[in-house]
This record gives sequence, structure tokens and C-alpha cells, in this order.
Amino acid sequence: MLRQVFQGRFWGYSLSTAFGAVLDNPNLIACCVVGDGEAETGSLATAWHSNKFLNPKTSGAVLPIVHINGYKICNPTVYGTMSDDELLQLFSGYGYEPMIVGALDIEGKMLKSVEAAYQKIRKIQKHARRGGSVIKPRWPVILLKTLKGWKGIKAYHGHPIEGSFHAHGIPIGHPNDDPDALPAIKKWLESYKIGELLDMKGRPYEEVLEFVPSGKYRIGMNKHAVGGNFHKSLKLPNVAKYEVKFKKRGEIATGSMGIGARFLRDIVRGNKDNFRLFCPDEAESNKLGALFEATKRAYVWPTKKTDEDMAPDGRVMEMLSENTLQGWLQGYLLTGRHGVLVSYEAFLTIIASMVDQYAKFLKQSFEVSWRKPIGSAIYLLSSLGWRQDHNGYSHQNPSFVSNVLLKHGKFSQIYYPADANSLLVAFEETMKRKNSICVIVGGKTDLPVWQTLKEAREQAKIGIGLWEWVGGKEASKNPDVVLASAGDYLTQEALNAVKLCHDLAPELKIRYVNVSELTSLGLGDYCSDPKSCLTEDGVNAYFTKNKPVIFNYHGYVNDIEQVLWPYTNSDRFVLHGYKEEGSTTTPFDLKVRNGVSCYHLAMDMIDRGAESNREVARKKMSIKKMLNDKIAAHQAYIRHYGDDPEEIKSLRW
Repeated sequence: MLRQVFQGRFWGYSLSTAFGAVLDNPNLIACCVVGDGEAETGSLATAWHSNKFLNPKTSGAVLPIVHINGYKICNPTVYGTMSDDELLQLFSGYGYEPMIVGALDIEGKMLKSVEAAYQKIRKIQKHARRGGSVIKPRWPVILLKTLKGWKGIKAYHGHPIEGSFHAHGIPIGHPNDDPDALPAIKKWLESYKIGELLDMKGRPYEEVLEFVPSGKYRIGMNKHAVGGNFHKSLKLPNVAKYEVKFKKRGEIATGSMGIGARFLRDIVRGNKDNFRLFCPDEAESNKLGALFEATKRAYVWPTKKTDEDMAPDGRVMEMLSENTLQGWLQGYLLTGRHGVLVSYEAFLTIIASMVDQYAKFLKQSFEVSWRKPIGSAIYLLSSLGWRQDHNGYSHQNPSFVSNVLLKHGKFSQIYYPADANSLLVAFEETMKRKNSICVIVGGKTDLPVWQTLKEAREQAKIGIGLWEWVGGKEASKNPDVVLASAGDYLTQEALNAVKLCHDLAPELKIRYVNVSELTSLGLGDYCSDPKSCLTEDGVNAYFTKNKPVIFNYHGYVNDIEQVLWPYTNSDRFVLHGYKEEGSTTTPFDLKVRNGVSCYHLAMDMIDRGAESNREVARKKMSIKKMLNDKIAAHQAYIRHYGDDPEEIKSLRW
């Protein structure tokens, strides 16, 4: 038996990580020790249902051991207040076969229970792998009941220690100040009779080591504990076959997610035991339905004939718990495989702290020479806040990116593909990366396609590009103003703003810069490329040395401040982004409310461009009045009709 112990590094996802480790890992049994305090967390409570997604034919098994000692820091645990009968009913209802170990001779009972659990696991797997049913297997779970502080200090100064919350952490503190403390601690430690276990040189006697695993049976030597041992690069299809081709920039509008779904579908086809997609019941909602041409949703409990795309061997893991999905993904990656977690942008913030903990593990692992590289954690954010006009304010939140940018240094990448072709390139890049946290932010509604696949690939080498075709070659060389954007919806507004300025003030010279990747150290990839923005010269190469810059950003503008201000003078930048203004309204009104619309950008470009361009300065007031009137007319129109006017809907580059 191959075993791996997962204990909670952060509250509540030891169990889901254990299940992720055994997916597509048929010979692995992960023994997961769950404390009854941890068991109260939402992450752990939901993770019990992972058994309904585990196929005994193709995956390994998890043996949960719930340690019920009755107390947390100061309070009784929920499980600790439940009777044996209630615990049996609870876990039986979850679909497990529970075994309670407690009372006298706990050590002997535990040995027998572990062996019995092992035999039950192998029986389930043997049955499934010989062609038997894989539906609704009843996996064992051990409920180990001991006293809190078991075999420690019984009582101190009239307070019970063993069997009470006082045993948590430090049962007796301040021995320097309390004359009774040191003798009590000495008596407790001497009760273990360590002299009967060690010789005079401090070495354990031979009989003590009889049952201690040695060699490859030591848990630290378990090959599954180092996922790099099993890491295989994904077999990637040629992205050229999914390219959206066009004759004129912006003339074709298509949904990035729909195009990306075909690529993901073929990833599944080419990597049948090495890749899974994790999603909280949103694959269809995020326009990834093409996946179901190649696979189903994993599920091993009974379903109705009318339930669609469900099968025990499905590669899509859908459960309405982002916490459980993150645990599954971690376990899957850490044992050498590949995965993508897809979610609505606003809801991935639920697991921001879990991602932080995973990043801390990655960072520490870089310092360990025998830790081999593993596949990157890829997060695909869609159903973006800029088109949550129907769900409203509650579904508008871009802060997951902010959290990643704040903390994770050289091994985090944030991708803002401007269109469908750029999304394909982002997939290609992230799936080749190792030891990284990669976030891709892309909308699912139809948006213009601006770049060829070749152009998107070229830009992806650095993560930032100067699009000379937007302002014109000559204007781009010596502009009056620089316009930049990051994010597909925000790029559409930026280019519409350029069109407005071309029509209203053709004298205004505009340079346009597109940012397709951020890191927490600066715009674009962290590399030695002189074109990178990670120096003041690098920033100036794209944004000029002293010209005003208008930046339209998908998320909170603090993100851009964080990555740019170390390398440039902030006074010449005007940043637009999400500023917590939302409602159930029209798509364009969301942009108006947050000041990122083409009208707002055009007014800023006219304003700042007029500082150096006299012809624009003469027109400035009349143009700004006209654009403000358009905003006012738009507000009146949507209040009356409940929809954006055709003038807005039909805007084209």
C-alpha cells in the first residue's frame, strides 16, 4: 500500500487535497487525519462529498481518520458533543462506512481498524476493476475518539487539563514565574519513561524500531510526495487550428471562452489521465460547453436519465464549492498532474487565502533541491464584472487578481488577453509553465478580434505591445498622448475612444499600448529582455518619457500603481478602472458609472493632448461638452428603455 498523510496547513482543506492527490492515481491510498476542530470549517465539511466524485476503477482512495478529542482553543467541538449514534448516522448519510475507535485499548483497536479499512478499500477497487459497478461505493472512515491532552497532565491548580480545552496549545505556561509549574511538567515528561526506550547514547532500542518504517516505506520517501517524479508535459494541440482569422481588425466579434473551450476540449482528448478541469457548476455558464464533446462531468453516485453529461469517468469536476475545488486542484498538481480552475471572476476571491497558502508552499519548495518542478496552478476567470449587468453589484469584484499581485513575486502571472486569439496564446503559455500561479481573465460575450495569432504570440513573449495600427505609425512615434489598456472589455472601450478622437479631433496624435500580462514586479514578463517594463527605460520605451498617459484597466487601479510606480513618474498617468460602482443595469452603463467608457477616455485624451497640441486645445471645450451631453443622453435613454441605445451597440472600430 502506498500512503500519504495530508494534514491541514490551513483551515479545512486537508481532505479535499487528499482526494485531489488520488484522482487518476489508482495505486495510492491517502490517509488524511482530520481534527474535529478543522472538521467544523466550511471547506472540510463540504469536502466529505468528494467521495461522490471518486471512481474506484481509475483512481486511488482516501482513508479519513477523524480525531475527535472534544475541544478547540476554548470551546467544545461540534463532533465532540455528538453521541456515537449521531456520528454513525452522520457519516453513514454522507455515504461512508464509519468505524468508531475509542474507550479502552485504543492502540490495539486502531491497528485493527486501519487493517479492516485497508481491506474494505481494496475490495471496492478490486470489484470495480474487474468490471463491477462503480456507483455509490461506501468507503471507510475511522472516527478516533480520545481525550484532549490524552496521557498528559491530568489537572493543575484545580483545573482539569486532560479532557478539557486547557490541554490545547500550552497546558501549563510561565514555569519561570510559577514555582508549581516546573515540577508538574517534569512529572508529566518522566511518565513516558524515556529511559526504557533509549540506550545510554540516546539511540532507540531495537525492539522499539521493529514497527518503524524504514527505507522506501518512510513517509518522506513516498514518491507521490514529490509530484515532480510523475510530472509529464501536457500534449498540446496546435493552437493555429483554433485561430480566428479576419481581413479587417475588429470586424469579427466572437466569444473568447467559446474559442478557448475547443482548445480545452482537445487538451482533454490528448491527456486522458493527466488533466482535469475544476469548476463550480459554471462550465456551461462560462461558455465552455464544447468540453462535453470530449468528456463528461465526473460523478459516481446515482443520477437520473434526464441529467446531462454525467459519468464516473468524467474529466470535468463540478461542485458548488470553490474551497473543495482548490483542494482538489492542489492535490492533483502536487502529485504531478495538470489542471485548470474556472470560476466567475467575483467568486474566486473565496479561495484567495487558500491560494496564498499554496503560493507559500511553492516559494519554500524552490529552496529545496530535491523538489522537482510541477505544473502551474491555472485560474481562468470569466463571467467578468463588466458584463454582470444582469446579476448586478454582487457579481462585480476583480480583487482576486489584486491579491495575487500583492504577494507572489516572480512566479505569478496575470494574463489579460485582448481577444480570442490572445486567449489561445495565454492557454499555450500557462500550460507550458511550471511552478507558477497563472491567472487568465477573459470575457465570454462576443468581442472584436484585434490580433492575429502570430501577433498575439509575439506580444506574449513580453506581455506588452505597441499597436501602431491604432494611432498610425507617425502618430505613434511622437504622440501627444498615450492610451493604454489591459482587459478585453476595457480594450474595446479604449479603441472606441481612439475612433471618437479620430472623428472629433483628427489632429490629436495617439499612441496605443496594450498590456496582456502583469506580474507583481512590473508590466510584462520578468526577464532580461530589454523591452521588458521592469526598468524605467523599459517603461519609457512604451509609454514615452514625458507624455501624458491614459490607462484603462480591468480591475482596481491600485494594481497598476503597484506595478508601475517604481519605474515611472506617476504624475503624468491618469488611471481608469473599477471603483465599486455597479448595479443591475445596462452593459455600457457599468462602464459609465466607473468612468472607463469610451466617452470618458476620449475626454481625458482631449484634455491631456490639448496641453501640447494647440489645434486640439481650441476644440477642447466643445468636444468635452458634446461627449458629456452624450453621457447624459445615454442615462436618460436607459432609464426610459432599459437598454443601451443603438449608437452604443453599433460602435465599431
